[in-house]
Amino acid sequence: MKRVVCCAFRDAQVSHWLVWLGLVLGVVGYFGPWVGHRTAALTVTGFEMAEFAKFFPQVQGGTLQLTRALFYLPLVTAAILLALAVGRSNVRGARWIVPLCVAVLLVVALLPYSAVDGLRQAIAAGVPFVLDPQYARQTVLVAAGVLLVLLAPLACRIATRAWGIVVVLLALAGAVPALFQFARLRPLVVALYDRPLGLGWGLVACVAGFVLILAAGILVAVRPERAAPPAT
Repeated sequence: MKRVVCCAFRDAQVSHWLVWLGLVLGVVGYFGPWVGHRTAALTVTGFEMAEFAKFFPQVQGGTLQLTRALFYLPLVTAAILLALAVGRSNVRGARWIVPLCVAVLLVVALLPYSAVDGLRQAIAAGVPFVLDPQYARQTVLVAAGVLLVLLAPLACRIATRAWGIVVVLLALAGAVPALFQFARLRPLVVALYDRPLGLGWGLVACVAGFVLILAAGILVAVRPERAAPPAT
């Protein structure tokens, strides 16, 4: 019995560090090049992919059905995962202060200016708020992300196994949709650059980070319930 508890505690520590390492890798990779090029002006980061994609005629005309907002999912899910990780901390203040700061940063980084400007004009002129359809999905994604980040501290009340399952689902949501959109867009990028393109190190690092988080969630989900994740 003692050996089982010790193994579970060791797995808890491993999963703890895997989550943090995965978050660092994922975020650094997201802001690193997904489309690499010797010329800096032609290098496209994960953060820039959604805006980059809208300039392709095939995307504008609907020939290629692409959900550009999904390129923001890695950052949104990383923010939720960070709030979840801090939510297991024994420092009560950090459980709420960090998610609040993360939510503010998420709004500043991802909320479209058209949404802010439209809201400002609606308030000033007393007219109904009209959201630009081009950025509707992005705005909804940001709003949902902020809500989940603020609710993440409540996850300390759920069972350890359930927490691990949530981490697994978020890791998959952070990597798979954006990677799928990139795979669909890549042939157009190759044709535009008119040269073979490898995978940017940012894309590789971002996916590797979410794979580590996925592994951490699996470790947490399958280990005995006695061992809770270690405090941050």
